[in-house]
Amino acid sequence: MSITENILYFVTGKWYAGKKRDFTSVEVKMARKFDHAPLMVFVQKRRQATGGYGATPQLPATIEDTFHAVAIGLVLSKDPPTLRSEPALTGYLAQRLAAPWLGIDTTFRLLTLCRFCGLTMDTKRVRAHLTACLAGDTSLAATYYVSKIATEILGTEPEEFFDPSRPTALPARCAVDDMARYLAVKIMRAQRIEAAEELTGWLQRSQNGDGGFGFFPGTTSFIENCHASLAALSLLGARPINLANAKAFIISSQTGDGGFARSPGAAPFLDASWHGVASLRLLEEMERPAGVLWESSSQQSRLIHSV
Repeated sequence: MSITENILYFVTGKWYAGKKRDFTSVEVKMARKFDHAPLMVFVQKRRQATGGYGATPQLPATIEDTFHAVAIGLVLSKDPPTLRSEPALTGYLAQRLAAPWLGIDTTFRLLTLCRFCGLTMDTKRVRAHLTACLAGDTSLAATYYVSKIATEILGTEPEEFFDPSRPTALPARCAVDDMARYLAVKIMRAQRIEAAEELTGWLQRSQNGDGGFGFFPGTTSFIENCHASLAALSLLGARPINLANAKAFIISSQTGDGGFARSPGAAPFLDASWHGVASLRLLEEMERPAGVLWESSSQQSRLIHSV
């Protein structure tokens, strides 16, 4: 197999750019490998005295950054945090749980973290929050997060919160994260996915020559788009056109500090690091031999498909 590139590409310790150059599959396999240890050092440096995690060592903890940090550890086989093993973290989450909740995406991450840690939640408050959210926000993103909370936190059907006649629709100008959420909602609400082949082709065309994925076909590659595209393709039972290049792009986004950047050469952050780890886990599942199944309903599967 020959892989022809006409843009910046990292192989065997060197960057190539400009004129077209052919890389064999052997060269691609020799690309950098994901290094777990420095990533975990990078994550722990962002641990704050409050128990949560911040975007940088100097910034205060946020629910978003704490979610990314804990999720990275869980995917890399770290034991789930508990009141006994992580009293500062669970204390931070308990305080945020008792405070007024923010947007539905942040609420999803907070409640998911509390579930991981075994903290008790007021289900009546959760239900009231979901109902209030949908009363003022009918976007696909709101539909997605409400469905996730209903399914994964409350253990109920999303239809409890939706008008059965309300369709699940893509926005007029769709990006790959919209597609991932759309497919997830369709599956959670037991709705048929129309034009699956067309959707698969659109996602596959969003992969660029550097191996990464753009927001939609013809746009710049970023690691969050890789995560969303791979999650969507996984939900469709499909794969990217070139798995090796996708993996090379993601691994090349890991910096010398251990964290991942949005793209090779950029600065690392916790959110980009989460997208990198989740993307590599999705690719690992896609590389399984035919007939070797994985538990798609597992906690880790639900986590890596969250975008």
